[in-house]
Amino acid sequence: MISFILLAIFGIWVLIMRFSEGGKVEGPLGMPRGTIRGLSTILLVAFPFGYILRNEAIPSLIVNVIFVVVAFYFEARKSEQEKIKRFVEEIKRPDFYIQDSTKQKMPLYLPKYSVRFLLVLMLIITLIANYAGPHVPFEVTNTIFDLLIIIILFIIGASLRSITHSRENKRMKNRIANMDASLSELEIIEKLLLEETSWWKRKGRNILSVIMFIIVVTSLICFTFEWDLAIFDLPDYSLTLVGFLLLLINAYYGFRD
Repeated sequence: MISFILLAIFGIWVLIMRFSEGGKVEGPLGMPRGTIRGLSTILLVAFPFGYILRNEAIPSLIVNVIFVVVAFYFEARKSEQEKIKRFVEEIKRPDFYIQDSTKQKMPLYLPKYSVRFLLVLMLIITLIANYAGPHVPFEVTNTIFDLLIIIILFIIGASLRSITHSRENKRMKNRIANMDASLSELEIIEKLLLEETSWWKRKGRNILSVIMFIIVVTSLICFTFEWDLAIFDLPDYSLTLVGFLLLLINAYYGFRD
């Protein structure tokens, strides 16, 4: 329940900021890059509070997913294209770059590092609340199988990302080879940035982020009301539809930069 309260609070906040003056930026649905990913991670990290309040054991799948998304979220950095754009602007117009940096929108329209601080705070509060209260166990059943699936899905996502980057690098090398040799390195970089990008680069990943956010919210709703469907049930391991949807997050984090 806590997750859905946070979803309502942050959802209203993001919508207000999104439709305010200057709120629309380049990113999923016109929001800052990382907003959907940050909100998804917050919802997952807050989910165990419901189990603590009900004095129920926290499922191993939820525990594993939280460890994964928090680790990947803290590892995430800006894409190389964004770094190059900022680099070019800093060289061409240093005064404008400094001024523009102060106006840059961060995930969830919050100050820089706010989401990371909130995630750490939520984890600490969860541990303290559980220690001072019901002492509910954090289940670790089928850990080896869960971790194996997590690793496989992450590798699949990372492999797709690697293939995509490899193809993009080849296309970029071909474009550079066909450019005027008299251009400086800075002019070449600027010319590449001004070229029209593919539909996938402009919209595809944003759509993927929205789909993954819908999957996260749907999975948490199903977990809350115990709506689920068994995919297979073996003596040593069982997997449900909701569990599989949550595990897909690992592939998503592996695919994203």
